[in-house]
Amino acid sequence: MGGDAFSMHSTVPRSPRWPWVLAVTTMVIFLATNAVASSGDIDLPGLIDLATLLAFLLVGALLCSRVPGNVVGPLLLGSGVTLATTISLSALEVVAMDSGRVPVTVVAAAGLVSGVGFLVPVLIVLVGIPLVFPDGRLLSGRWRWVVVLCVVAVSSAAVSQLVGPDPVGRPQIANPFLVPTLAGLADVLETFTKCAVILGFGAGALAIVIRYRRDDDVERHQLKWLIAPPVLAAVAFPIAFLAPWQVVSDVAFAVGLLALLALPLAIGVAILRYHVYDIDRIISRSIAWALITGLLVGSFAVIVVGLQAVLVRVTQGDVLAVAASTLVAFALFQPVRRTVQGAVDRRFDRARYDSDRTAEAFSTRVRSEVDLDAVADDLTGSVRRALRPQAMSLWLKGPGR
Repeated sequence: MGGDAFSMHSTVPRSPRWPWVLAVTTMVIFLATNAVASSGDIDLPGLIDLATLLAFLLVGALLCSRVPGNVVGPLLLGSGVTLATTISLSALEVVAMDSGRVPVTVVAAAGLVSGVGFLVPVLIVLVGIPLVFPDGRLLSGRWRWVVVLCVVAVSSAAVSQLVGPDPVGRPQIANPFLVPTLAGLADVLETFTKCAVILGFGAGALAIVIRYRRDDDVERHQLKWLIAPPVLAAVAFPIAFLAPWQVVSDVAFAVGLLALLALPLAIGVAILRYHVYDIDRIISRSIAWALITGLLVGSFAVIVVGLQAVLVRVTQGDVLAVAASTLVAFALFQPVRRTVQGAVDRRFDRARYDSDRTAEAFSTRVRSEVDLDAVADDLTGSVRRALRPQAMSLWLKGPGR
């Protein structure tokens, strides 16, 4: 008996340790190299970038150890390692140029590697992961051409930077490997790389759409976790660059960076299916609070301007207008929140909205009901409408038990 128990225990597969070793080693090297080249000033975007890199490494290692058969984990971990390597090489380039002891050709070679290496994690995150998310497999063998296209795009980018006339590296030094007779080829390869990257992005988006159209509710919710952070970043970054007010621009830029930070975390939640159905509630709450904030801020600005124009002849009006506008915005908060939240929930969190309405209707009916059988029938009917379980049973405690 003891031998059987030991043999059963010995056959349980152990989680691989190499992903954690690779992630920790990469982070230590990254921090060490950047500490050498750092000036000591760390701003908020720098901290968010560091946290994003750490999230890619740790979530990738977690997925590699928990779901080793899914290629999404190695893709996340590989993108984090590649990004950390390129940033470290850029930092070492600056140190090497300042010291003046390293040959220019070595610095230029490091610059070429870091320049091409930065394209690799971009393609992995924006093309590779959408192609195989969430099960780690392509939709079919016909989609392999996208993978080949990305490999060719990276190769063409490397050749165009190697022989082209553009400066290389973070210090922007002249390319010592320039071949003037191949300048035309470098331009053609650079154009091909841009077109291939755009085509790869489109193929990744198309793969997500095809998967989402399938009748698999769990996979749809997993895809929502993948889609939500890039959509938020795509909205925040244009606002950051186009907003006329510096405060709004800074806030939007920080939101965009936080969305990029949330991307590996969202992928981890989706793959591990941890509270995967909460994405509808997160989306509805985010949209609702964005609309509420916009409506209240707009109302506040309109009321302030209007009251200042009315009161300017009576008094200076600035303080009184701001105070009155604040009170009006405060009074409008609850009505606006209820109206907007209900409308958004009906569109983006319909299942929870219907469940809440079913529960409220049941509680209203049961207050005046005295027949136990009627209450039991109403309860089972409400649960079926709200949750749609495959099987259900109702246990009632008898008077003698």
